[in-house]
Amino acid sequence: NQDYDRAIKNLETALEKDSTNSEALELKGRVLQQKAFSTMDQAEHIDLIHQMVEAFTAAKNIDPLLNETVAMSMAYAHRDEFNLGIQAFNRGQNNDSEFVVAARYFHTAGDIYPDSSDAYANEAVAYMNANQPEDAIVPYEMALERGDSAPTTYQQLASLYLTYDRQEEGIALLEDAANQFPENADVQTELLNAYQASGQIDKALESYKTAVDREPDNKLFRFNYGTLLTETENYEAAVAQLVKATELDSLYTNAFYNLGAAYINMAVDVNDQVRVLDEALSAERGDLSRDQISEREAAINVLVDKRRAIFGLAIAPLETAKSLFESAGEDATGVCMALYQSYVQINELDKARSVEECAGYSDTGE
Repeated sequence: NQDYDRAIKNLETALEKDSTNSEALELKGRVLQQKAFSTMDQAEHIDLIHQMVEAFTAAKNIDPLLNETVAMSMAYAHRDEFNLGIQAFNRGQNNDSEFVVAARYFHTAGDIYPDSSDAYANEAVAYMNANQPEDAIVPYEMALERGDSAPTTYQQLASLYLTYDRQEEGIALLEDAANQFPENADVQTELLNAYQASGQIDKALESYKTAVDREPDNKLFRFNYGTLLTETENYEAAVAQLVKATELDSLYTNAFYNLGAAYINMAVDVNDQVRVLDEALSAERGDLSRDQISEREAAINVLVDKRRAIFGLAIAPLETAKSLFESAGEDATGVCMALYQSYVQINELDKARSVEECAGYSDTGE
């Protein structure tokens, strides 16, 4: 380091005599670069890197002929700084404090190449691993500003915005991501969840209706729209969207599952109507004529038949979903529970027993 210091001092003396000496500035940058990467203390190392960038920048500004030379030196410095970040990140697997060290190296790599998004994205990930999520916000923002196009970057930053009460920014970012990555199920789902969490159900419905109208053969838009319609208890409209999603993709497991669930919810809604009418009849029977009682009982029976029919409609998509889940080696407990309920409601008791174990009911006596 004494040799570096002596060289730097000599160059600074030359620059005091002529501050426009581009060769001295370029050489000073190279000496600072070498000193920085032989310095173990991170704070001192980072300070030297900043001095290096300043010297190189001044040199090429004075003499554009040095652009290529400076660019090469900066490229090497960026590579080496980035590698220091990677090494520290790897050490973080055994020592969490190293993740912060990595974040600082990545940030400094970004200082060397300000237009590169990779350094800032890695800085953000390092802070997330260091359990300092709030410190990841700015580097994620910088990464996106510099052209990062990874859906996960949008998702992570949006999640942080939502976590730290920046709901409007989080939703706006997810909307942007949803437009850029219409086939990304995770992005679409997170936007849907954000709308719901913020109580913007009408906006969510409007957005998905617009999306479906624009791209009627987009199975994901159909699926999300149908799922949201189910949650708002517009079951007939939900079924129409989910049926279309399954027609567009005969292996769309979640669409079949949600279609079955929409039918079950529709049937439960009818069951609620049956219960209300039945309770009213029980309470008022003494005040009703025989014809009035018969009329009410007939209305109840119509609804009971309707309930049974709708539960029956749930079975085919649920059986398909069960088969697809099992073929993929995924947990089918939820769909089996729905199937069990539907089989019982249409009095298919043998079939109900056949899914008891899958539904988790075999040891409960249900």
